[in-house]
Amino acid sequence: MPEAGPLKPAQRRGPIFIVGAQGSGSTLLRLILDSHDNIAIPQETGFMRAYNAHQFIPFKWSGRSWAKRMGWSREELDEELAAFYHRIFSRNVERHGKQRWGDKTPFHTWHIDAMARVFPDAVFVGIVRHPGGNVASNMSRFGHQFQQAVSHVNRYNRELARQAGNYRDRFALVRYEELVLRSEPLLRELLEWLGEPWSDRVLEHHTVQAERDGRKTVEGQSRRDDPIDASRISKWQNTLTERQQRALGHSLGRLGSFFGYAVDDPLALEPLGRDGSLLIAGATVGDRIDRFPDLALRHALTRPLNSRFYHPGRLKLQSKQTKPDAPPAPPAPEVEPPVLVRAWRVLPQGTRLRLHPWLRRGRKHVRLTRRRLRRSG
Repeated sequence: MPEAGPLKPAQRRGPIFIVGAQGSGSTLLRLILDSHDNIAIPQETGFMRAYNAHQFIPFKWSGRSWAKRMGWSREELDEELAAFYHRIFSRNVERHGKQRWGDKTPFHTWHIDAMARVFPDAVFVGIVRHPGGNVASNMSRFGHQFQQAVSHVNRYNRELARQAGNYRDRFALVRYEELVLRSEPLLRELLEWLGEPWSDRVLEHHTVQAERDGRKTVEGQSRRDDPIDASRISKWQNTLTERQQRALGHSLGRLGSFFGYAVDDPLALEPLGRDGSLLIAGATVGDRIDRFPDLALRHALTRPLNSRFYHPGRLKLQSKQTKPDAPPAPPAPEVEPPVLVRAWRVLPQGTRLRLHPWLRRGRKHVRLTRRRLRRSG
């Protein structure tokens, strides 16, 4: 049962960071909040990859400690970078005559720990969507293959749940379907939690955004002058094949249940908020994790390569350019994976997540041993 009592307003009044999987409705949420009188959230920036580059100069062996060698502690460098990014975003705030800035970048889901540390007054708004709608959106908007889209939604939503549980009082979760079908009550709750007054402009985001100069098409091929379209909630039932829908239930059904979804009915939503609230508190998500132990949602997943430090000993650059006259490379022969790999793939996901930290430590030990052997040789 949902916890009793209303969701208390967040105690922090800093930046607003919208996070979640691609195709979850994060752009719609950004456009809505950006239409508020006090809030300015630009088209996604990805600035935390620039932050990573300041922490570790990409593809330089000594890139991790460049500032430390000049007397800067990590905390001091974070303070300087926080001030720098605040100035960058503040210009956008000022030119729109507003007071508070935010950001929406899906892959920042993997940078929440750093963002929470660098911006201690920041709050996070996560958004999730029915697995079918999310997968189908990624396939149509970004050209993902079915399995690629399933993997993306699975990994991002797992990390979203984990971090909501970690940052309980700084995190609120929104479901796309309720944002579309019950816009006003949900947005009233969200703005109250953010400490912002109500503004009718958030219900007319398509009109507000259409009045601004610039391109109408924004990230994810979304149009900022499009009104909310409730038909998109169930559109995936006509675009995914029956076989894909069965596979969806097998791969994402349990995770969908965690977020209150019925895999075969996009309109069936289990109430999760406190006292009937549409806004789901991070604390509620954290407590719910213990009711789904088979999902192992407290285990951190391996970050995508493009969200890690670019260490030259672990990653390498490879040009995609080829000479115009070069003959096409022959297709690589299909090689059956080793037996250990095949055994790993059939293990339940919860088991793989529990074993993953041990495997990472083992691989690290092997790398260090090989490096010592090369140096001694």
